[in-house]
Amino acid sequence: MKKVFFLIIFIPIFLGANTMEINNEAKKVIYQYAEIVDSRNFEELDSIMWTDFSMTGGYDLKGIEGFMGAMDYLVATYSKTMHFIGNIDGSWEGDIYKGNTYCIASHIFEENGEMKKLDMGIIYEDTLERRDGIVKFVNRNFNLQWQKTDTIETPQ
Repeated sequence: MKKVFFLIIFIPIFLGANTMEINNEAKKVIYQYAEIVDSRNFEELDSIMWTDFSMTGGYDLKGIEGFMGAMDYLVATYSKTMHFIGNIDGSWEGDIYKGNTYCIASHIFEENGEMKKLDMGIIYEDTLERRDGIVKFVNRNFNLQWQKTDTIETPQ
């Protein structure tokens, strides 16, 4: 009787911990995306994107090379970016993760001698895949929810 009681009480905890650990694989890659883009360490993109990666939505980018075209534009246009990751909600079916990532992406630029900040509210529809034990993006669908540009003060 004690063994049955133990299983009934603690099996959900063990299963939840396993699910949490698996979802952390996806979250780690999602957070790395923001870190790589904001730090502009683009040579690390292959650590989070499969070669057949695509970004859709407001963009139609194919592969890491296509994505780098967008990053070249980002570097030429914005002096800094900062991606704040909010809710991450998704689940795995086998080796495929599908979920939504809520993000506010701030883009700093100069216009007519003033520093400006473009904030974008984005919901990414993410698809990640585990291949040979490694999790990376297959697709990010970009869904712009809103945007706003403000004049800002920056530290000297």
